[in-house]
Amino acid sequence: MKILLAEDDLDMQKILKIYLEKEGYQLTIASDGEEALDYIVNEKFDLAILDWMMPKKDGMELCEDIRRMAIPIKILMLTAKNTSIDELKSLTAGADEYISKPFEMPILLIRIKKLVRGENVLKNATLSLNIETFEVRDNLQGIDLTRKEYDLLHYFMLNIDITLSREQILDNVWGIDYEGDTRTVDTHVKRLRKKLSEDYIETKVRLGYVMRSKDE
Repeated sequence: MKILLAEDDLDMQKILKIYLEKEGYQLTIASDGEEALDYIVNEKFDLAILDWMMPKKDGMELCEDIRRMAIPIKILMLTAKNTSIDELKSLTAGADEYISKPFEMPILLIRIKKLVRGENVLKNATLSLNIETFEVRDNLQGIDLTRKEYDLLHYFMLNIDITLSREQILDNVWGIDYEGDTRTVDTHVKRLRKKLSEDYIETKVRLGYVMRSKDE
């Protein structure tokens, strides 16, 4: 799941980067509205998180531009403005969701999951993973995975065609506090491969692993 964060506050950028990447989201950061619009026009994102007050082009203008251009993307407005009038302005401009600062991170994560709930099934050729029911199917057949195998597959499917280092996988699937070594990743990738009908996961020598996109 690709998210564009448009936020000029460096501390907020760092905090959101830690939490969103830990959830498995692929994050791109823009520090002003014009940079954000350039990203959105030229790349495909599932969700844009827009700060209302930004240099060059504020979040409200950016939201209106995105809707005027009919770019298919969910928009969450993030702002220190917290009156009902501000919320109404945000939603009228085309935002799908609105959350005011300060906020609790679990609340933001729930709002994000609700916004992308319509895309709760990740697919790669005949392989599918339902992020709500935890059901995994390959060639229409259900696959029994351990929780860690499921988390590993989920992370790969959020990052199709992106090479992931063993350290990245370890941090995002096992958590940054995990004290084991990267051989754990190799062991679980080997087990996961045996349960899939095709060799979706490719080893990149000295780099890590990549899940390749495949045609049905």
